[in-house]
Amino acid sequence: MLMILIQWCYMAALCFVTGFTVLVPFEKKGGYRVRHVTSCMMAGMLVIDVFAQYYSLFDGVGLWANLLMLLAAVAAAVLLRRDMLQFLKEKKKQWRPLQMLVWAALFLLFAYGSSRGYMHYDTGLYHAQSIRWIEEYGVVPGLANLHSRFGYNSAAFALCAFFGGCGLTKYPMHCVAGFFALVCAVKCTALMDLPARKRVRLSDFLYIGCIFYLVAVFRELVSPASDYFAILILFFVVMTWIELLEQKEKRILPYALLSEYLVYAATVKLSSAALLVLVLYPAVMLLKEKKWAQIGGYLALGVIIAFPYLARNVIISGWLFYPFTFFDIFDVDWKISKGYADSDAAEIQVYAKEIFDVYQKDRPFMQWFPNWLSVQNALDRVLVLTGWLAVPTGIVLMAISALRTLRGKQEALPFMVLQTAALSGFLFWQFGAPLVRYGYFYVLCLPLVTFGILYLKFFSAKDVPAQNAEYRLRRKQKGFWLFGVILVAFLCYRGYNLVNMVLEFGKEPYYVWQQDYGTFEAETYEVDGVTIYVPKERGQIGYDKFPSSPIVQDIELRDGENMESGFRKKESEIR
Repeated sequence: MLMILIQWCYMAALCFVTGFTVLVPFEKKGGYRVRHVTSCMMAGMLVIDVFAQYYSLFDGVGLWANLLMLLAAVAAAVLLRRDMLQFLKEKKKQWRPLQMLVWAALFLLFAYGSSRGYMHYDTGLYHAQSIRWIEEYGVVPGLANLHSRFGYNSAAFALCAFFGGCGLTKYPMHCVAGFFALVCAVKCTALMDLPARKRVRLSDFLYIGCIFYLVAVFRELVSPASDYFAILILFFVVMTWIELLEQKEKRILPYALLSEYLVYAATVKLSSAALLVLVLYPAVMLLKEKKWAQIGGYLALGVIIAFPYLARNVIISGWLFYPFTFFDIFDVDWKISKGYADSDAAEIQVYAKEIFDVYQKDRPFMQWFPNWLSVQNALDRVLVLTGWLAVPTGIVLMAISALRTLRGKQEALPFMVLQTAALSGFLFWQFGAPLVRYGYFYVLCLPLVTFGILYLKFFSAKDVPAQNAEYRLRRKQKGFWLFGVILVAFLCYRGYNLVNMVLEFGKEPYYVWQQDYGTFEAETYEVDGVTIYVPKERGQIGYDKFPSSPIVQDIELRDGENMESGFRKKESEIR
């Protein structure tokens, strides 16, 4: 835990300076000033991750990558020291002592949660090995021939490699997911302003959803699973998006920048691409105003963010979006066969639908859905059914916003896009690969946005005639106090869950060092003189037995000597 606190201080400083630096040009050109430290942090993590991915195309991501990034950050801090100090002074004046006390408590709480807990099954299966490959080699051609799941290639693993300790720590560090969670938790403390403003906002509902998720995954933050990164990024984007709407922000710049975060989220977890619907709002507005230079700039920025992820995909598997084969444009000798990739994609879908037979992946919804729903735990069933309850209501609200937009009510357009994104995201997840841990954001976002809007509309009392001012005021007050009661009950419920988790792991000895990756028994075989580890049970291998494959693979080194040259199927297999 102590080492995590030290690592997070380094991460916070580096991410803040990096994020602040890259946002300065947008502030000066676009006239929009970023108001939150959390926004700088998230921007910094995005930039550092993209840098780590580019660096991985040429070398392992470790000490030298950190030194290069640190040197750039120090130079930026010197050049922008006045702007940074002014920004922090302004923030310090705004921060209340109680607020800072809560942030300090969250800092300790999430460091505790990230130091111990349950390691995700897939971390032992391939997450840890993926991170180690990036740390030591960056990227290797045909790596998916060694283990097909390396082909999933989440951008999150490059960030984990960058902040993995650079070989200078007793154990490899894996606390980046916890840092993402901490940033989102700090953002959710905006709920503390509720008593002062005495007004419920739509963003408050999303804060509740994010808190629910943070508690749900608290005991698993020790694991660098890509699901957590993707869902937390989506929560951050939508919470910020709604905050901008509530502030009646008319400038396109902040919405366009949030769209770039969505591109980043898609590189972390491809299923996050469903929320790219939000990009429609800044795109429509820029096209309407014919700002071609800005459109080209944002498109170029999106390409810069996505390029290293796509390049790594091709180098690792031969496919642009493995395991999906709709773009078959690269002819390389290490390419995973189309049949195998299609089978892998089908397995993801059927496993998520509780079918377990790839030949039945096209079964009708009403045949697999009842069985799928029955095997979910009680709370997840309630969440999913609440999501389905929100579908027709969401469609109606979306249609109303569309009609208002057509009638010239320009302020309705971003709400229409938001409702469309929440609805399409939920349906995409439900009909695609509906594993709840993939779709927690979609399951929570749709009902929170939909019923949150209805709640605010009802208690705003706009349907009450102006002459009944006293009744209108009472109705608004009832809405405020009812939400307050719901919030207190929710915080007590989730707080009780959180305390139990904290106590559950209290006796574990991870108060200095973080819990290490799991270790598992393995056998070995050789590929052109290179020893490969194969797990004995359940496919898990961990971090230390490197390199590994799930089974004995009929593969060879591309040059017959060095792992850096990559892996491919043996010539006899290719024929």
